[in-house]
Amino acid sequence: MFAFVLLMVFVFVTNFIVSSLDKVRSDKVLSNVIADLNKTLETIFNGALISSEVLKEMIEISDEKSITLKKFNSSAKKLLEGYNNIDSILLLPNGVVSYVYPYDDNKSAIGHDVLSDEKRKLGSQASILTKDVIIIGPVKLVQNGKQAFIVRRTIKTDNEFWGFTSSIIYLESMIDVVDDLLSRHGVNNYVVLGYNPDCKGGGEKLISSKGSIEASPLKGEVSVFNTRWELSVSKSNSSIYFRTFVFISLLTMFILVFLPIKYFKKYQGSEKQKFIFESEAHTDFLTGLLNRRGFEHRIKTFHSVVDYGSVAIFDIDFFKKINDTYGHDIGDGILVGFANFCREQVSDKYVLSRSGGEEFILLMPSTEIEQAKEVCDQLRLLISKENFFVEERCLSITMSVGVAGFRNAEEIKSALTLADKALYRAKQSGRDRVCVS
Repeated sequence: MFAFVLLMVFVFVTNFIVSSLDKVRSDKVLSNVIADLNKTLETIFNGALISSEVLKEMIEISDEKSITLKKFNSSAKKLLEGYNNIDSILLLPNGVVSYVYPYDDNKSAIGHDVLSDEKRKLGSQASILTKDVIIIGPVKLVQNGKQAFIVRRTIKTDNEFWGFTSSIIYLESMIDVVDDLLSRHGVNNYVVLGYNPDCKGGGEKLISSKGSIEASPLKGEVSVFNTRWELSVSKSNSSIYFRTFVFISLLTMFILVFLPIKYFKKYQGSEKQKFIFESEAHTDFLTGLLNRRGFEHRIKTFHSVVDYGSVAIFDIDFFKKINDTYGHDIGDGILVGFANFCREQVSDKYVLSRSGGEEFILLMPSTEIEQAKEVCDQLRLLISKENFFVEERCLSITMSVGVAGFRNAEEIKSALTLADKALYRAKQSGRDRVCVS
């Protein structure tokens, strides 16, 4: 009887150890896969986002608030050559497809009104309401019947709706990338579901699947800008040989006694590996603004359309003290609140970015330095009167600003240097002020 009970205990312990090992291994694989998918998909969609942003800026800063077909084709061609993950680019004044590139692959879409199409209008309306990029799909394209993702961006001129830009990425090429990445991690049974803004309630839509998964799979979330994907994978199951090995090892340990228990501690769990990977996108993922790299890329697009303007560098006063006093979570909350407040206050034709830490840059095309100083002074006053609520704390902040002007796009970088010096003077003069260089 004792031998039978002992045998059952060993069987139970063996199953427990093997199940624990399988869970740790599965969690580690899923963590690695999610990290790699985030990095890969951000790289792919980043090109589509930048393309939409470039066309958006070309419309918003042009005097006529429009673009010629020749200029559209020229710009779209360069963008597709620079970002090979993008398959097509469309421009939709008033929500109607009017410009397409390449023409032959997309000509059937010309005249399509996405705001009237029941299958397209929800995602388009979401883009207008959020003033942000929307990833739609996968959907069946009206122009060629292919399944694809649509990266849609709202264009506004003088705070009035102008239309959309759309960058197209075919699903088939995306599936190949996802399947190849998962195969490299040894994942052969999976399901990828995506948030679809064109469905009421933001329903989930199958993006890709392979093999069959069990009733209770492991799940992880992949975040791509404003949208999310859910990845489900089967748990790892050890072979009968491994289970037998564990059983014999436990039995031997019990019989011999002197086999050190420490050799098996490694099977009781392991810390999940943490991955820190640097985003290749041009977006600062804390605040949602352009990062320094994205700002510098935007400057390059201004060379042919901007004759003069001003640039300002903001710095939140005594931000280090906020971090030291309340912690970095509160500090991050202040940065997000500050960024959102500034984004709401400044004109859509200006370019707001976070260059790092508590420093922000505001590019003001076609704005004389006197007007730029007034804009920054007004924003500074509003900031000083605003209460920022973070984790049930109410904090007030001020900011210092340095402003400089430029006569052409080539002078923007030198103007940034001058603005930085002006910011230094503002800090030295007591902070909470605007200085002009």
